Amino acid sequence: MRLITFQGLLLFLICFFGSINVLTQELPKNYKCCKANSPVDIDGHIYDAQWNLVQWSDFFEDIEGNTKPKPYFQTRMKMLWDDNYLYIAAELEETHIWGCLENHDDIIYRDNDFEVFIDPDGDGRNYFEIEINTLGTILDLFMSKPYNKGGGADLGWNADGLKKAVGIYGSNNNASDQDVKWTVEMAIPWDAYNSRDEKVQIPIDGETWRMNFSRVQWETEYCDDRYKKRTDSITGKPLHENNWVWSPQGVINMHVPEKWGSITFVDSQPVKPSAVWTDDNYPRYWVWYGGGKENSTGDWERQFRILNDAGIQGFLLGSDTGLLRKIIPIARQYNIDVHAWFWTMNRADAKPEWLSYNQSGTSLADEKAYVGYYKFMCPALPEVSGFIKGKMDELMDVEGLKGVHMDYIRYVDVILPIGLQPKYDLVQDHIMPEFDYGYHPYMRKLYKNKYGVDPVDLEDPGNNKEWIDFRLNELNTTVAGLRDHVREQNYNITAAVFPTPAMSTEMVRQDWGNWDLDCYFPMVYHNFYNQPISWIQDVMQKNREVIGDRSALFCGLYLHALMNDDDLIKAIKAALEGGSDGVSFFSYGNLDESLIDQVKKFTK
Repeated sequence: MRLITFQGLLLFLICFFGSINVLTQELPKNYKCCKANSPVDIDGHIYDAQWNLVQWSDFFEDIEGNTKPKPYFQTRMKMLWDDNYLYIAAELEETHIWGCLENHDDIIYRDNDFEVFIDPDGDGRNYFEIEINTLGTILDLFMSKPYNKGGGADLGWNADGLKKAVGIYGSNNNASDQDVKWTVEMAIPWDAYNSRDEKVQIPIDGETWRMNFSRVQWETEYCDDRYKKRTDSITGKPLHENNWVWSPQGVINMHVPEKWGSITFVDSQPVKPSAVWTDDNYPRYWVWYGGGKENSTGDWERQFRILNDAGIQGFLLGSDTGLLRKIIPIARQYNIDVHAWFWTMNRADAKPEWLSYNQSGTSLADEKAYVGYYKFMCPALPEVSGFIKGKMDELMDVEGLKGVHMDYIRYVDVILPIGLQPKYDLVQDHIMPEFDYGYHPYMRKLYKNKYGVDPVDLEDPGNNKEWIDFRLNELNTTVAGLRDHVREQNYNITAAVFPTPAMSTEMVRQDWGNWDLDCYFPMVYHNFYNQPISWIQDVMQKNREVIGDRSALFCGLYLHALMNDDDLIKAIKAALEGGSDGVSFFSYGNLDESLIDQVKKFTK
């Protein structure tokens, strides 16, 4: 038996834990910089159509890496290039924006700032740094070598021809309000680097430069009508600044170029990723969202940033026009399409005389069906169609809206999903007159004029195919009128519908297979029907057989039933394998971090 010496054991432990340390160190980041399809207008607005195609970097981390707490404000950047400039855009979340330094080559990091480090040949020497604060003041310098190797800052170098702009989402140096963020946009000309030492060539396809990005964030407080850095209670000196970076250094020192990340220049232009957008330019992933009036601008910013990061670019918002006008400009920053989630036939603002009657002769104005908020109108009434179009017009008057998404475009449920029947103490194994709706006096009159008999006098009217088809066709006619009205104003028209056309016809008198809409969102809530997740694939295959390639199909998933393990991954996979163009999630309130991570399996 061979004995190990104390020295050998010590050496083993050093090597062992040293290897663990190496394994836990973060690798330098890499970013693919695409070529711009036209010159970028430098105005501080980084959410135009060209920038929206460009991939964001990862969110910045503490300069020492992931062993330190995550930054309490998020920061990220994106890049483009062409034959004249390197373009940089950055987004810096901030609730109180301030800046003091106004002179070129002031020591800008004494304010909160954004910093760019560029080493074209990646040898750790002859590199450049540009800093900018919220006022747009620039510090630019050249380093022949890092400080720890005897180098010094050469402030005589200027990034000649630099274009720069700052966007303020809130106000600068005003503590009376709460801000959202500030943005930076730069265009650095390639020949700006040639004022020192070696000539720098415009990069070619596949070439890599070493770069990094940093954000200095001071702890501040507001007093005497201005922002002041918080100080140590004992020494009176400013508290140490936060350093948040794109590619962590492992040490509190940005001037270690060998630890910077790498930028790979590619000659191809950015395009919308197919994992996130369909060929017809629809978002592949959507979410229904109701409410949100109480959200601040900052709340909406964070929510849209989360959705954008997850690849969820479709937003179906149920709200009034005021909220739509507030959030659409924010959503556009994140390339998110907003559609108005519109309750169509079921409306709380319907006049009582418009409401539907059941086979027993009772109006929804007098007695509820299932729930009190069921206020379904008679689709045959001309005034109902005019009322709905007027409400749609209000929505379509909102600038930036992408479309109208109809919900409750049907009759009252004749048959509830089997999984919901126990909730109402029902067993609906036959058509029950009290739940068979569509018997408004005007509808009955239309039928009698055509067929010579009042439908209530039919033998078993609830199962009479001619009377069922008549009600279906009246709704189809109303849908066609609404569809054409929306399309005439160049908006998309979509609808949330029951799982398949056949099920819809039977359960809610909804013939959506014949509507010719731009997109359908069948609500394939498997748990409502006591079905396994695999049922989703079967349902979507049936829908694709009916719809073909005429319209896009986005499978609606009920998140509350998909909270365990990787159930959401299974459900999305089932929908896509069944022929769905994408998925819509009901609803945002259940979309927690775990589910977001599962969505990213399909979008990243």
